[in-house]
Amino acid sequence: MLTQEQVDFYNENGYLKVDQLFTPEETKELASEMVQIINNWGQETIGWPGPWRTRYLKEEDQQTTKAVFMHNPHFYSATWGRVIFHERLTGAVQSLIGDTIQWHHTVLHAKPPEKGTPFPMHQDYPFYPHDGLDFVDCLVHLDDAPFESGALRVVPGSHQEGPREHITGEGTAPHLPTDKFHPDFIDSIPIPAKAGDVIFFSYCLIHWSEVNRTDQWRKAVRFGYHTPEMRPVGRGPEEPYNNIMAGGFKLNPTSEEVMA
Repeated sequence: MLTQEQVDFYNENGYLKVDQLFTPEETKELASEMVQIINNWGQETIGWPGPWRTRYLKEEDQQTTKAVFMHNPHFYSATWGRVIFHERLTGAVQSLIGDTIQWHHTVLHAKPPEKGTPFPMHQDYPFYPHDGLDFVDCLVHLDDAPFESGALRVVPGSHQEGPREHITGEGTAPHLPTDKFHPDFIDSIPIPAKAGDVIFFSYCLIHWSEVNRTDQWRKAVRFGYHTPEMRPVGRGPEEPYNNIMAGGFKLNPTSEEVMA
């Protein structure tokens, strides 16, 4: 699916944007379904809580930003369930981490117009830590995401140092310490995208985004895939851990042949 040049770029930088991985027809259908999901089941919040907000937002904006987050849109739409197995999406992931891949999650990140919430510098790792690094997040864009809309910003190559210590605990979403990691002194690059584009990135890549100041929604859906050998941190080897296989076949290294 991907060229060797693309794979090498991902391995070096920790991210890769693939233009128009979804066709205009596919994107239109997915966006329409997502609007229905949001209107039927969505709930607006201010976004991630936490002390980081005082460092990223003006005082008057700290409690007035807006966001809609929704996990598992396939609970509400068969169309979104099929995306888990989308051949171009899973084919790209297989190019990055191998032919056998396991789906982990799907979650909507929607920024409403004018005050769509920012995200602080963070890695996705602390949200779902696993015992390996072959975990790819895939940000599927349903709307155009220019600079002004709060497009994803990344710190190229930051994945190479692996998981970092985050601020965690009650009343905050995991984020990197603002005295060590902040856009004021950590360089990052924006990745503007069009509807139908997908940004693939390591769950150890440092990334963040600004407020959506435009008059349009910025809706994107993140899919997570990893190799089936990986297990959640803290889960014992005797505990079963299975999820949807999106590519290949999951072998059991301790199995005994039943059907001779």
